[in-house]
Amino acid sequence: MPLFRRRYLISLFYLMVVTAGVSAWMNISMESAPTIELPSVTVSYNWGSTSPEIMEQEVTRKVEQLAYRLRDVEKVQSITREGASTVTIEFASQAPVEFRVLELREALFSMQDALPASLSQPRINRRIPQELRETQTFIVYSVSGDRPVNELLEFTRRNIQTPLMGMAGLADIDIRGANDPVLAVVFDTEKLERLTISSTMVMSQVRDKLGWRSAGYTDLSTERYSLMVPPQFSTTADIENMRIQVPGSSRILRLGELARVRVQDYPAKSLKRINGSPAITLFFQKEAGADALSLARDIHRQIDELKATFPAGIHVRLERDGTEKLREQLSELQMQSLLSLLSVFLILLVFIRRFRAPFIILGSILFSILLSLFALFLIGYTLNILTLAGLTVALGMIIDNAVVVFEQANPGLPSGREARLEHIRRQLPRAIVPVIGSTLTTVGIFIPLMFAMEELRVFLAPLAVALTFTLLASVLISLTWIPYALVWLVPKSQSEALMSRKGKPPVSRFIRGLIPTSLRFFYWRHRMRWLVYPALIAAIGIPLFAIPEPDREQDSLWQKITSPYFENRNNIDPWVGGVTYRFFKETYFGSPWRRTFGESITVSIRTPQGTPIDEIDKIARNFETIAAPYSESLIYFETDVSEYSGARIVFHIKDDYLMRPEPYILYAEAAYLAARTGNTGISVSGLGDSFGTGFMGSSSNFSISLFGYSYDELYDMAADLQRRLETNRRVDNVDINRTGFFSRGDLYQYKLSFDPDMLASKGLNRSQLIAALQLDINPENTFGRIEFNDQTMYLMGISDGASSYWDDFRQLKRRSGGMMFNVEEVATLGKERVMSDIRREDQSYQRVVGFDFRGPYRMGSGFVEQVLETFPRPIGTRVQFGTGWSFGRTEQTRNLLFVLALALFSVWMIVSALLEKWRDPLVVILAVPLSLLGVMSGVLWHNINFDQGAIAGTLLAVGVVVNNSILLMHEKDRQRQLGIFGFRSWRNVYKSKMRPVLITTLTTIGGLIPLILLGSSEFWSDLAIVVTWGLGFSTVLILLLIGIWERDGVATSRDNSGSSHPSGKH
Repeated sequence: MPLFRRRYLISLFYLMVVTAGVSAWMNISMESAPTIELPSVTVSYNWGSTSPEIMEQEVTRKVEQLAYRLRDVEKVQSITREGASTVTIEFASQAPVEFRVLELREALFSMQDALPASLSQPRINRRIPQELRETQTFIVYSVSGDRPVNELLEFTRRNIQTPLMGMAGLADIDIRGANDPVLAVVFDTEKLERLTISSTMVMSQVRDKLGWRSAGYTDLSTERYSLMVPPQFSTTADIENMRIQVPGSSRILRLGELARVRVQDYPAKSLKRINGSPAITLFFQKEAGADALSLARDIHRQIDELKATFPAGIHVRLERDGTEKLREQLSELQMQSLLSLLSVFLILLVFIRRFRAPFIILGSILFSILLSLFALFLIGYTLNILTLAGLTVALGMIIDNAVVVFEQANPGLPSGREARLEHIRRQLPRAIVPVIGSTLTTVGIFIPLMFAMEELRVFLAPLAVALTFTLLASVLISLTWIPYALVWLVPKSQSEALMSRKGKPPVSRFIRGLIPTSLRFFYWRHRMRWLVYPALIAAIGIPLFAIPEPDREQDSLWQKITSPYFENRNNIDPWVGGVTYRFFKETYFGSPWRRTFGESITVSIRTPQGTPIDEIDKIARNFETIAAPYSESLIYFETDVSEYSGARIVFHIKDDYLMRPEPYILYAEAAYLAARTGNTGISVSGLGDSFGTGFMGSSSNFSISLFGYSYDELYDMAADLQRRLETNRRVDNVDINRTGFFSRGDLYQYKLSFDPDMLASKGLNRSQLIAALQLDINPENTFGRIEFNDQTMYLMGISDGASSYWDDFRQLKRRSGGMMFNVEEVATLGKERVMSDIRREDQSYQRVVGFDFRGPYRMGSGFVEQVLETFPRPIGTRVQFGTGWSFGRTEQTRNLLFVLALALFSVWMIVSALLEKWRDPLVVILAVPLSLLGVMSGVLWHNINFDQGAIAGTLLAVGVVVNNSILLMHEKDRQRQLGIFGFRSWRNVYKSKMRPVLITTLTTIGGLIPLILLGSSEFWSDLAIVVTWGLGFSTVLILLLIGIWERDGVATSRDNSGSSHPSGKH
């Protein structure tokens, strides 16, 4: 070939590859996880302890209406809880989400006046996959000292946050642990009610006099000047001296006679601590694509320099450094890569028994990795846990192309340069189809990911890109580097030595020694094919377990025929179901309880509704106290306390201590403390075990989901359905407010219903009544932000005498407009249970009715179906039986099967295009179901969950396992063209391609073994397990089964492309 005569051109090309690859390695950014953001945003609001129904009416609905006015919106979902509203807006996959977020911020700002005044500011977050959320924490520092918290907060903002915010690559510094200051006016509620003074009116006057007010303007000469009245108060004493007139009287009072004015912290509704420290906590957030390692070094250096200037008593401590794990992963991946290369080198050395040949093949790996690194750098990708591990997985795959080219070009290599070039010209075209076919089938399996569900697609995209670039690079490198090295780098004296009979490795001599007996092997294999087929079917299994049991009440012929099986299916299925039955019976599809429980202990605390945050914090501190003696075994622990949702403490355990007793003693002590803590639901999970005391939400063995666009209409439907269900004595515990498994089921709200006749008789109206009850209903009322003492703070009115008892609230005498009344006279106060979660999707509500049925499940299911047949459904509503809160799982399963089917179809199309036939590709595709047998066996043997890692491994296995079949069938087609058919053609196929098949298979498996043995990431170890077992089973079974249907013969027939040749060949 003319190209390989130009050795200087090829040499300079590879010199350029090395230069570009090394430069990319030195400049490419490294981070723990890629910046994967789904095309959706979440808008969150908080509003005290407002009930979910009011929160949904006043906040969630308005935000949803605004969201539908944005462009490219595909779906809007919302979850409303006590005092919290979360609206998730999903955009089209190609939508410019950053611009839509800007539009959303502007729309929310313009809508601010339509929302409740005391509502928190909205938080808008991009959604990332669940599997990567734990990798987003970058660096955490804590600041403590012998100063008040407010002063410490101001010191941190001025001396740490401001100097560091200009660092390149640093996105934000989030300061937590200190509440904003509040100018609080604490009212004497009894005096206000006796004097009929409105607290709202007083707070309005205070707010007006604390701000700049316009007093008009004046014209002077040709200019106009605005007149502004400055704030009238500069101290709390000035505010207490403010004059207030008693309504209906000329009496003037000082505010200090009615209330106390002070500056305090905003009443905490949530707390967060790291390592039990109540200090100020700084969370550093890096920009997308920034180099995490270099940025972390710069932050540590800058903080060390700043600490030298801090006064005595200020302590700054590093609490968490996310880059430490990244450094460990880099070190681990480097070790795995070296071990993979070493295992590949040893396998090549065993087969080829020449040091020069393995170095030539390993050189193609090095050049392929460098070229793919340069490509990743050009398109702006970073090195992270996905791309790095993807490159490690590729090590065992890219060698396939090099081995195929080497095994095709090396045999018979002459000593002369011209003769070598002619030899390469003849042999290299025979390797092009297998090389391109094996690469395209592996790359092609990622094409169906475009049709996968969003989270799976974006999670596997970096893996697909890294593998694709590496494999495509390996095609270019193997088709140029291997011939170049054999022509110009192998000395002339070595070529004959490489091919001498004496120099053949023992493995090759063993394989060639089997050739004389191969005809007998093919003959007996063909004769015993009718035993092989049943054995293979028995191993895979007959999926009778997937057939639903027919209704026994229907007396049909099919029911009579199948009844013996269904009555004994628990004994029959394990025998006839094979590996498939065990796989679906024993494998968990998904990630139960999240993976972090294996390396941490999690304590979740749920207290009764209305428990003060101080009480919840006391319980959480008890668990922090018992962890003190075991601090050496912990990386760190973090505590989150909320007045609404309880508390959560997570103890992160060091890997070195997982085989020591300290973490398990800590778990036992936490479980013991949970058992001794009363009136509280506490769950302790981790280290493969769990303990709970009344923590879970409601659950029922039957559930019926109602969907509709009217909340009240769904409530009426649920009440009607409850009445119909309770007509059966076997039905018990009907719950029309059923919530999720982890949601609280004890949420209640008070409902005040006015009596219009009594209001009229006392000369009252609703607004007057609400004003009189305001401080009782809500003892803390926020009136926005103000400027006071050169600080921005909240203005809040607080009641110090709020009635906290049911009878006090109803019977206490109050005054409004000169009229005395109590609540019991003019209104009815009731307590009712409500849903703790209100869920909507595309403006459609969901309400779940759960109940227990005392009897067989089939009987209960039949009863429900009878009820639903006559149950009225208003227009716009629908009823779904049996979905509960697990809806969506069926859709995920269908999507996964659809992706696998598309991957299989993609591989078949690629192989058909390469082989220019349609029947041979079907034989090639036979490797896929054989590999699935290995996949299921590997999952069962290693007892792993079938989640993202196993899914990615299955997709890779589909693309990888067909490589051997392509190699064999391509050689089979060549034998046909030479006029050789039957057993002898397969003997020649195995004689020519057995060694490449074994080398490529063992090197791929050898490259993945370190990930299985040493990998700390379950994702990559699961992926390696699935690919290894799938490839191993497929290779062994393909070598045993391919061509088993063929017999020797001389008659003529037509092959799948239409040419005639002797019979017995296919």
